[in-house]
Amino acid sequence: MAKKKKRSGRVLTWAPTRVPIELAMRWTAFWLTVFGWRWAYFWGRWAARLGWLLMGKLRRYALRNVDLCLPELPEAERTRIARESFKHNVYSFIDYLLVPKYFKAGQPSPYFTGMSADHPFFAWYKADQPGFNMTAHIGNFDICSFNIGQDPDHQPLMLITKAAKPPLLDHWLTRARQAMGSEVVHSDEGARVYLRAIKQKRKCGTVVDQNGGDWAPLETFFGVPCTWQADWTRLVQRGGVRLCYHFCVREGDRFQFTYHEPEFHDYGADADPMQIIRDYRDWVERVVRQYPEQYMWVHRRFKARQDGWPDRYKNLDRRLTPETRAEMLNIPGFTPREPA
Repeated sequence: MAKKKKRSGRVLTWAPTRVPIELAMRWTAFWLTVFGWRWAYFWGRWAARLGWLLMGKLRRYALRNVDLCLPELPEAERTRIARESFKHNVYSFIDYLLVPKYFKAGQPSPYFTGMSADHPFFAWYKADQPGFNMTAHIGNFDICSFNIGQDPDHQPLMLITKAAKPPLLDHWLTRARQAMGSEVVHSDEGARVYLRAIKQKRKCGTVVDQNGGDWAPLETFFGVPCTWQADWTRLVQRGGVRLCYHFCVREGDRFQFTYHEPEFHDYGADADPMQIIRDYRDWVERVVRQYPEQYMWVHRRFKARQDGWPDRYKNLDRRLTPETRAEMLNIPGFTPREPA
């Protein structure tokens, strides 16, 4: 698997292959967006329909994730959610191409509804203390930063992201994030990026998910045992960092976004790091249950495997039954913590 990823990475960065790929990307992006967002979303819906039929592996990943996380729903409803999420994933890519046209840092946009100017969120954001703006892979998780970026006097949110390939894609993403008023910092430096933000008393934004690697701390997500990214919890303890969980969602099939009420959390130096993870996990689960169609189900959220763990992505051609799901939740020596 590692060799395959390395090979695909070379294809996207090696000049003889990168140049034609990027020329095709530029051509597609131009014709996709030249007539505005309605035109772009129209083709986005068709791309999602074709992708659902032709991109079998991603379709099966989405269905397996929904089957694992939302077993209480009828199978037809789970299929609908997975299919709708496919469409919103396509919209999210198109959004990055459209944002520079419809959003400008320091100015409000009619395509975004945020908090009122006197909301306590802004007092927290402008306070001279470090803070982490945490979000989930729901709606367009970058556009929620515009709740800050539309303020003419805003201090740019330090947005910590992974560099994308090929370079043209990374350029598009960075351009869109800067148009929303954020300062883009790539996460190559690891924890040092977060330490710098704490030292400078900056607010930084990031996404934490359920793939912390094979040996990361173990917790559940919708009852499914999995590993979690957890290094940031130690920084919260040591730096006295206040957490803000925030998100925005797309309104239907329109290029229109609504920012939802943020949630704040404070922790002391003696806080249990796993309790910080559980609080964040509980928030993500509540948000996803509200807007399951806009969550990124195509991501292999449960791919980490320690010795003795079942493979959650085997037999993808079969939908899970209660019995086969129970087998995939069976982790030797792990007892899920009961909710408080």
